[in-house]
Amino acid sequence: MNITTSGIVIHSTKYADTSLIVKIFTEAQGTQSFIIKGAFGKKSRMRASLFTPMALVNITYNDHAGDRLKFLKEVSRTDSAANITFDPVKSALLLFYNELIYKILYDAGPDTVLFHFLESEVMKIGYFDQCPADLPLRFLIRLSIILGFLPENNYSIENPYFSLADCRFQPHCFDERNDVPAAESQYLSLLLKDDECPIPSRQTRNNLLHYMIEYFKLHNEQLKELESVDILSIVLHS
Repeated sequence: MNITTSGIVIHSTKYADTSLIVKIFTEAQGTQSFIIKGAFGKKSRMRASLFTPMALVNITYNDHAGDRLKFLKEVSRTDSAANITFDPVKSALLLFYNELIYKILYDAGPDTVLFHFLESEVMKIGYFDQCPADLPLRFLIRLSIILGFLPENNYSIENPYFSLADCRFQPHCFDERNDVPAAESQYLSLLLKDDECPIPSRQTRNNLLHYMIEYFKLHNEQLKELESVDILSIVLHS
């Protein structure tokens, strides 16, 4: 049976001399793996350049039950990568999104809500002339809603510290590793309102980004370390 669906490229790795193995999070069937033969050939209809991190694609493939690797029959890009490829900030954002999503969705089933959210977030990067410094933080907050562990915004003078483990603000900072400091907690509370807010110092933004990664690691067992977050911190906040 032929399946035609939208997809998001979440991983690709070279196989043998001329081929690729590609993981695509599809709208129709969740994460699927494909072998692309001759991807590095000059005359290939499915060049390796089509499968860059978080590329938005339309694909058609033959779905044989039980096949670990499927074969693509058709593929086309639906995004415009021209203004992303040569922009270091946008490229770093895509790499960060890609590493995070790949580790979360390695064997995920279909999830239309999550698919359209990710599709929208990738397209959003392309719309900006200059990406806002808080874009990855807002992305993580919106993603946490879909994954089911949105922080409770009970911030107040009495509860000025966010607990990564308890998903809510609390009166005291009991554990420096799992409790977010006051300045970063206040900024998080403002972001949770999803309104425009003053951009704090680079250090506060960097700190909160790393705390949010720890938050995701605590509440999603598939997520371990993220190598791209340090690169993103340098590029986005320089």
